[in-house]
Amino acid sequence: MKTTLILGCILFSIKPPTAGAQRLTTDDPNFSTLSQLAGSIGWYQIGGTKAWSVGDNDVDIKNGAHCMELLNKLRTAGVPDTRTLDVQYEAPEFKPGIHTLAEIRTSCEHVERVGRIRAFEKWAILAMQAGTDVRSGSTYYKLCIQTYDEIVKAGVSPTERVPDRVIGSAEWSGTIEELRKKWCDAGMSKATGQTASREAPYRKELKGDKLKIALTYGSVFLPGGAGTADAHKMANASVWFLDLSPPRRCTDGRQVHTIRRYQFGSDQQLVKTTNQDYCGSAPGSAFQ
Repeated sequence: MKTTLILGCILFSIKPPTAGAQRLTTDDPNFSTLSQLAGSIGWYQIGGTKAWSVGDNDVDIKNGAHCMELLNKLRTAGVPDTRTLDVQYEAPEFKPGIHTLAEIRTSCEHVERVGRIRAFEKWAILAMQAGTDVRSGSTYYKLCIQTYDEIVKAGVSPTERVPDRVIGSAEWSGTIEELRKKWCDAGMSKATGQTASREAPYRKELKGDKLKIALTYGSVFLPGGAGTADAHKMANASVWFLDLSPPRRCTDGRQVHTIRRYQFGSDQQLVKTTNQDYCGSAPGSAFQ
């Protein structure tokens, strides 16, 4: 309420004093939660650009920001959003000082959004850096698309923009939808095409368990120890071998080699599997 005093021809305005933060003591049943909110909700500024970012552990893609968990806990406990705190950190929405839980909640919603976008950026940047190298990029393309779908489902708009910057020699800017299409969808499309081309000979000649194993390992050893990725030869052989190197060593220090033998029926279904360990390279007699 503002009171106006008229003294001669001079007007004086007297404003009520600004309310301070409600004192926080260890006797408060919500002391720990309020203290955490007063200390940090995840914001920090990147050196040089001063762009706002969020700590890696402050936001979970699916469950949201840690600060929102704290705020909701207080709300459930009956603490009103008008409750004030002496905040020790700076945020995009305010400077350090006295702020209500409502103000902190608004900033925390922003933390959630930025944290989720940052999680998407991680994989999108790796997809960009992989470029057309499908072998190294396939996992990045997949995780980029998966993370994008998760954050959009959680409420992040496809039109949200990433902070503009240069990564390596590449300009990094745009909406998350644009970046997904440019780097992740395009990479995945190429990877899918290459995978289909690579798998085509196997799918033509093999079926059942033989096809599953061939798609997993690509090549096998035939009886006698000759290695092959020829789908026709693999189809005609009733026995295959794999030379596996588990993370184990023999007592003399040599690497353990496990020779896995697959026995197939006429229908290319697996009949029997056996494993035999050797110290160092397996002898030719192992492939019988």
